[in-house]
Amino acid sequence: MSLSWKVVLPVGFVLYSLPLFLRVNGTAEYIIDEEFHIPQGLAFCRKQFDVWDSKITTFPGLYLIALVLQPINCCTVTGLRLLSLIGAGINILLLYKIRRRTLAGIGGNAYAAHEAITMSVLPPLYFFSHLYYTDTLALTMVLLFYNYWQQEAHLPAAVCGAASVLMRQTNIVWVCMCCGMTILDTVVQQGKNSCPANERSIRLFGSELWLQVLGSPQLICNIILSILAKCCFYASIILPFIGFICINGSIVVGDKSAHEATLHLPQLFYFAVFAVGFGISNTLRQLRLALTLLRRHLVLSLLATLLIATIVHYNTVVHPYLLADNRHYTFYVWSRLYGRFWWFRYAMAPAYLLAVTLLCCGLRHMSDSFKLMFPLALLLVLCFQRLLEVRYFLVPYIIFRLHTRPARKGFAEWLELGVNLLLNVVTFYVYLTKEFYWKNYRTPQRIIW
Repeated sequence: MSLSWKVVLPVGFVLYSLPLFLRVNGTAEYIIDEEFHIPQGLAFCRKQFDVWDSKITTFPGLYLIALVLQPINCCTVTGLRLLSLIGAGINILLLYKIRRRTLAGIGGNAYAAHEAITMSVLPPLYFFSHLYYTDTLALTMVLLFYNYWQQEAHLPAAVCGAASVLMRQTNIVWVCMCCGMTILDTVVQQGKNSCPANERSIRLFGSELWLQVLGSPQLICNIILSILAKCCFYASIILPFIGFICINGSIVVGDKSAHEATLHLPQLFYFAVFAVGFGISNTLRQLRLALTLLRRHLVLSLLATLLIATIVHYNTVVHPYLLADNRHYTFYVWSRLYGRFWWFRYAMAPAYLLAVTLLCCGLRHMSDSFKLMFPLALLLVLCFQRLLEVRYFLVPYIIFRLHTRPARKGFAEWLELGVNLLLNVVTFYVYLTKEFYWKNYRTPQRIIW
């Protein structure tokens, strides 16, 4: 049955999406940022490597993939967009394989397939599966990397990790996260191996481990050798990338003016709301525990709310694009709530605290290394982005959702899938029926995520 799911999921997903894909494909030659991506993809598809748009800020991974279209003479707008749809079909297979592993047998293959479908139709992710954007194929490379990393196949993992960075520079954070987890897990495992069998309850955050490691030069040597054997491939990606940042002066290539790194801590709060809003199954299952924890530690909860409100007051950054581009839902959220009512951003502080607590409750079963590295990765990948953009939340959300606490499939899981499907109906309806014109564009503009 496992083999049949591996065939049914990707094939079924592509066939299910194909009519909608063709409908979207017929609406416009370029859809917003495709204005930059499609001409560049067509140039690379035709092996015109000397053509480069200086406004593009990512490495050329997305455009290099377009080379697969050249032998079949399919260097067209439709061909480029179809790459994203095929990538989405690969994603659902990878989501199934990874989620089945993290479920550890709970619910069987059918439950893992249900979860994979739910994540694949996440409304922002599903929408961009029909466009030639970096998001879908960047996620494909991250999932390939993560799948190999989970199997401890470090060489193919590193190859896919490098490909993910070629798609989008910030994916280096996920390579670093997994490398860091490998290092920490190796330290813990080596520490356990050097202990008597009845004393192996060693944890990463326990003093016993570090006292034992620091007190044994032989153990330190074993740990270093083991880490080098596992992480040398990842170092071959991370170290050159650090060199690139030092030379380039920024993680961004091309036009740096609109993508300057700025500390923007409220991005964590926006992401938490996004994750609990779309991760309905985790939210419903962890809500009672989260509320209990907040009530039990009421003084700490009040102090945390005050701290969040202070961060919001002093560190809210509003990118000019957020205020000017009415083709994205974030424009309407900001202009009609955050920007319209001065008090709204502060009133959201308790909601932010609850959202963060729900995320923590959903991951409480994870290893100590994950609990340390995942929040750090979130901080690095989100909190230096000035622009509030839901596309930046997609990979972090998928990593989170793949590891939410396993439970038997029930109403919460069906509700999450149903809400995702309903939102997709609404957003595609809005996209297909709502048109307006910008002064400098001859074609109608539409609203997307």
